[in-house]
Formats: sequence, structure tokens, C-alpha cells
Amino acid sequence: MRVSILRFGLIVCTIFWVSCGKDESDEIPTKWEGREIDFQKDFTTQKEGNETLILHRKSTEPFEGKIERNGTAYSTIQNFEEGRLNGKSIKTSKDGSWVEANYKDGKLNGDLIFFSKEGKKRSLLKYKNGVLIK
Repeated sequence: MRVSILRFGLIVCTIFWVSCGKDESDEIPTKWEGREIDFQKDFTTQKEGNETLILHRKSTEPFEGKIERNGTAYSTIQNFEEGRLNGKSIKTSKDGSWVEANYKDGKLNGDLIFFSKEGKKRSLLKYKNGVLIK
């Protein structure tokens, strides 16, 4: 009986170790928030042709998810897929004005809108695959 209990305990410990063996700190986050200085510590860039990819330093894998950075002059909210900007990006200045841009595969794609601190549209530009549409 005692051997069976020990054997059962060993099996449970082995299953627990295998299933939980990966340290959570090794996982790459899908959402990152912090100061600009901490962003520089956690991320790096890599040139790939004409593109710049955002990589997580721990894994050197392209980042997937949302990054919210707070700097001294502005704050940004950006979405990434495979290390490239993708989706809506917002950059807010300390004076309260902001810019909203849309990206697809790392290139401006859609509206780029400048807002005043009061929330009024100041200007609008349209892009398609990184090219300004006139």
C-alpha cells in the first residue's frame, strides 16, 4: 500500500512538472504596457528589406499583440502582427492632440487623422499600401 501511494505521488509530481514546467516568465506577452525606457529594454528591431520588425528580446521572435508606451513627449498604442504594425495606431502628445493611423503589414493603409487637443479633426490623409493617395 505504501509503495502504491509513493508511486501515485511520483506520477502526480511528474505530470505536474511536465505540464507546468514552462516558466511563465519565458512566455512572450501579447500585451505590453510601460515606459519608453522599459520598451527599449524589452524589445529590439530588425531590418528585413525595407521593413523594420519589432522583436521581443527574450525570444528574438517577432512581437504579436498590443504595445502601449508612455514617453516624456508622447504616448502610443500600437498593434503588431509578426513584428509589423497592423491595425489602428494612436500617438498622443502631452498637449492632448493626437494622431490616429491604420496599418497593414507594416505600411500605412487607410486614414491618417490629426486631431487637436479639443478633439477636432485638423487634417486627414489617405494611404494605400504605404503610398499617399492624392
